[in-house]
Amino acid sequence: MPYVIRHGFGYSIFEYAEDGIISELCIYVATDAPVKFARLRIANRSGRWRRMSVTGYWEWVLGELRGKSLMHVVTEVDPISGAMFVRNSYNAEFPGRVVFVDSSESSRTITGDRGEFLGRNGSSASPAAMQRVRLSGRVGAGMDPCAAMQVPVELEEGQEKVIVFIIGAARSDDQARQLAHRFRGPASAYQALEGVWHYWSQALGAVYFETPDPAVNFLANGW
Repeated sequence: MPYVIRHGFGYSIFEYAEDGIISELCIYVATDAPVKFARLRIANRSGRWRRMSVTGYWEWVLGELRGKSLMHVVTEVDPISGAMFVRNSYNAEFPGRVVFVDSSESSRTITGDRGEFLGRNGSSASPAAMQRVRLSGRVGAGMDPCAAMQVPVELEEGQEKVIVFIIGAARSDDQARQLAHRFRGPASAYQALEGVWHYWSQALGAVYFETPDPAVNFLANGW
């Protein structure tokens, strides 16, 4: 089945169907916070109960070039929020910043080791971690850094579920915890998406005109 990709003002949607599993991934950024969302809606139309997993994966730079900064990137699991924190204290321009990754699902496993996720001589096209039932939980320093977060999913026939991954940047651990708490959960993620719609509607809808040609109207208004 082909992918269907739709781009709107402030968001992109990727749709795909495989073996009765319908997925819709919406990517966008909050208008009032440095937080990016990956909102995934999964529907089971296969006619039977299904068990699967959803995995978010990011490779870190936190500097000018990944090859130069990766030895300084340290990952950890925040004991208060449960989010994964990532920092590069050797970055002279942003020494106190922390990046975080979180999910709407409390049941998840993680790894900060890119070698574990991809596997020896592996690639993102076929990661070794996709052949396992869970990630190791390994985080820390001295590894090829990444953030991988895997969420188990069980769906009855006809059931739908929304899973959200968020990635954000903060000036301190406390601010990262506040942002993770604020945007955790499908309801908060959808509210942020509504904020995106409203922002671009206000920004691009200030001038509106009509011509005899509908194609011109479609292209000119908003764009």
